Amino acid sequence: MRSRVYQINIHSQLRLLVALIGTFPLSVFFIKMILPKFESDIFIFLLILAAFIISFYLSYHLGLGKAKIVFDEEGLHHIWERRFIFSSEKNHLIPWNTMDSYTFQEDRTFDSFIINLIDNRRYKIDEMNILPIKDDFNQLVKDFPKLSNDYKNRSSDSETKLIKEGKSIYASNMFNLFLYFLSIGFLVLFLNKMFYPKSSISWASLSLIGSFVFYYWIMNSKKKQNESRLILLISINELVFCRLGCACFV
Repeated sequence: MRSRVYQINIHSQLRLLVALIGTFPLSVFFIKMILPKFESDIFIFLLILAAFIISFYLSYHLGLGKAKIVFDEEGLHHIWERRFIFSSEKNHLIPWNTMDSYTFQEDRTFDSFIINLIDNRRYKIDEMNILPIKDDFNQLVKDFPKLSNDYKNRSSDSETKLIKEGKSIYASNMFNLFLYFLSIGFLVLFLNKMFYPKSSISWASLSLIGSFVFYYWIMNSKKKQNESRLILLISINELVFCRLGCACFV
């Protein structure tokens, strides 16, 4: 079999978060220094929005890495073409016979592709899912189930164990328990607002919480998982994040 090559833009979630926390207050400070002072609420809102956009842009590039993922008969090769800032991570090879299962997991912010290894480590690629990124992440996720086992079978003369699809976190008992508590909490807040309209929580806040609950109930249902992307495009929170990736061993 010929090798397959995938070019992927990668972000480190930790580096992005740290950079965002560090650059946001600095952005607010410098914008306030440059612009004339206004006391209106609209000005304050626009200032915060501009500071967030600037800090996110800087954080995005500070946490950016690029990798070439190659499938061949040896295994999966992770080859860095641009490493994360302040990082000296090495290229690595994951042989097919060390892979146990894989999982593709959607979330509000990141789509995650995870390969579970037989030594209990994981190889994980995360990609945020609003701003379009022209890379091969989706194609890699699509090709892996078939190609991984094709390569694995060709590299072994004896009968091999298939690399199967694993369970998503949404199918775990811990997540089910979390979801029930989240739903009960939302119901209590909703009923409290219905019977006591002057309560401190606003309808906007309830709508935001409700969108979280609604999203995770959909993700909890395997039968609806493929339909969830279309439904959730109208979700409030889907509008405030961007697309990025992260690949690492955890």
